This record gives sequence, C-alpha cells and structure tokens, in this order.
Amino acid sequence: MNDSATCQPALLIIDDHPVYREALGEALAKDFAPLGVDVKTASNASEGMTLVDESKQPWIVVLDMLMPGLSGLAGIKVFRSKANVAHVVSISGLDADLWEPRTVAAGAALFLSKNNTSSVIFKRLKALYNGTPWHHPQGALNESSEYRLTQRQLEVLTLISMGHPNKIIADLLEIKEQTVKIHINQIFKELRVFNRTQAVLKAQKLLLPTVSTQA
Repeated sequence: MNDSATCQPALLIIDDHPVYREALGEALAKDFAPLGVDVKTASNASEGMTLVDESKQPWIVVLDMLMPGLSGLAGIKVFRSKANVAHVVSISGLDADLWEPRTVAAGAALFLSKNNTSSVIFKRLKALYNGTPWHHPQGALNESSEYRLTQRQLEVLTLISMGHPNKIIADLLEIKEQTVKIHINQIFKELRVFNRTQAVLKAQKLLLPTVSTQA
C-alpha cells in the first residue's frame, strides 16, 4: 500500500508570487483531487528541489520563468535532470510566441501563459498527465534504454517534432545550421530511421524525454 502511494504522481508549482502561487495551487488541488494527484507549492527552486529530492513520487514541475535564484531555461534543465521528474512545465507572463520554443528546447514539456485561467491550465496539465505512462511496460523501458541521445540532440528532436526547419532550430538553440544538420544525422543514426517523421514517431514510441505528442 505504501509502495502504491509512493508511485502516485504529484504536481509541484514553483512561483515566488505568493498570491498567484497559492490561488493556482488551491484551484489545481481541487481539480486534480478526483484523479489522486497530490499538488504541492514552493516559493523558489531550492525549496522545490528539496520536496522533489525527499520524495520517491514521480513529479510534474510547473516552474515560473522569472524568479530570484534558479529559474528560466537553466531551471528547466536542472529539474529535468532529476530521475523522478517526469516533466517540467514552464509558466510565465512572458510572450508565448517568443518563449515557448525556447523553453521547449531547454526541455520543458509545455509553456503555460499566466494569462490563462486556472481551468485552462488544468486542462493542459491533465492532458500531459493522461499522456504520460506512469507505469511503463518493462519491454518499453528496455527498448528505450538501447538508445543514447545527448541533451542537445533531444532539444533538436523536440524542435523537429514542432515542425521547425533547420534554420529556425539553429536560431533558437543559438548554434550554426551545419551543427543542426550534424545533430540530425546523429539522431537518425542512433534511432535507426531515415527521415524526420520516422524520428519523431520512434521517439514518441520509445517515450524519450522532451518529445511530446501534444500538437
């Protein structure tokens, strides 16, 4: 029974604005309660990391992009590196058109605007939860472990899944277009595929991190 509770997914909201943090936390706790999802809040990344590190639960972390201390793209990468963090979701009042591709390239599963209502945020997070295999079939895990992609290759693959051409990927990741081509060739070789569509489909099948099935 304890093992079952330990494996129960949880949601962590990290935001330094107390009014927004508590209001969103209360709303999402109420919405997620029927699904058995535990909702926690933290006022900064350090507090959030303590919660994650002290728990064996799988987490989805909702991280504010503008906070004192660790936040932004670096914050996404730090939380994504933790074994029991399934997804990092970036949330901000920043321009979504500009920041969504950047946060996704850094490893975020979603970008949420603070202009959205709590019900819209809940619907998007619920879709992410429903699309996450919390109890992986053993065969899928074994198959996935055969493939080794670097963090940069995963970032490129994520942007490919969003439909971006090489030039845009290069601009977003601040690397040369030729470097993007090298990464793509390595991705194709590692996944044993021959084109972008096959690469994205295989990544989704293997449940590789950062590659989302969301439109």
